[in-house]
Amino acid sequence: MSSAAADQPVEQMETDSVQPGIQDPAKPYTFTGRVTYATEEDATMVMRALAVDPELRPQAVRRKLSVDGATLVLNFAAIDMRTLRAAVGTFCDLLGLATRTLEAFGPAAAAAAAEAEPSAATEAAAGTAAEGLKQQQQQ
Repeated sequence: MSSAAADQPVEQMETDSVQPGIQDPAKPYTFTGRVTYATEEDATMVMRALAVDPELRPQAVRRKLSVDGATLVLNFAAIDMRTLRAAVGTFCDLLGLATRTLEAFGPAAAAAAAEAEPSAATEAAAGTAAEGLKQQQQQ
């Protein structure tokens, strides 16, 4: 992963004006949103983390998640607006948590930490060199 991709912030969620995601006459109220991540791997990781939990009321809400490149696509359909709002709101809370976790502990964070912290071998070599200099100065 390039450092430029790691430096890009996760974009705000976009919503579609036309919502073709889930066609279900029993659930006419729909929401489609897109969240863009730095890489397709990041979007897939978040999708897999969120797909584990099933909808609490599958008879009232249907959720479909997919990845399109580096974009996580969210599709919801519900029996009424109130149920849709509650389902999307709760999901967005979990999405925020998953995104913050990815930013703190994901591949980009691990790569940045590895670049920032010297390895144990580097530290040992530096310590050995410092001791060698100290011995030479004492002689």
